[in-house]
Amino acid sequence: MSIAHGTPRRATGRPQPSPRTPLRAVPARRPRTPRAPFVLLVVTVLAGGLVGLLLLNTSMQNGAFELAELEKKAQELQSRHAELALEVEQRSTPEAVAERAAALGMVPNTNPAFLRLPDGKIVGDPEPATRDSEAVSGVDGPSPVTVGDRG
Repeated sequence: MSIAHGTPRRATGRPQPSPRTPLRAVPARRPRTPRAPFVLLVVTVLAGGLVGLLLLNTSMQNGAFELAELEKKAQELQSRHAELALEVEQRSTPEAVAERAAALGMVPNTNPAFLRLPDGKIVGDPEPATRDSEAVSGVDGPSPVTVGDRG
């Protein structure tokens, strides 16, 4: 008879038993590692991420509120600055300065003298201002203070 697939056959048609291979020790199956620690780790990481996002969002909201408050305060300060700048401009006009000077008892000098810096020469005829020229200011104030009257 023919040998099919490398197994000898008996006349009865059944395959002959093959010679036995020697037995050897097979390593024991490793027990499956439990999935619970891994699942717990993943859940912990996800929960930590969610808590972190919540804290970040809260912090951003607080920052937005603080920014809005600071912008409002900056707007108020800009408005106040504009008011003060206008007041300074109004007080620095020649008319306002002349009024305040007259209130302090100052009188305008009709004969000014100038000092030329390169050579130190006095240009003009210096004369002290008197009350006689108060018609220019039109305001009667206290008497002018001279250098010797300080006291």
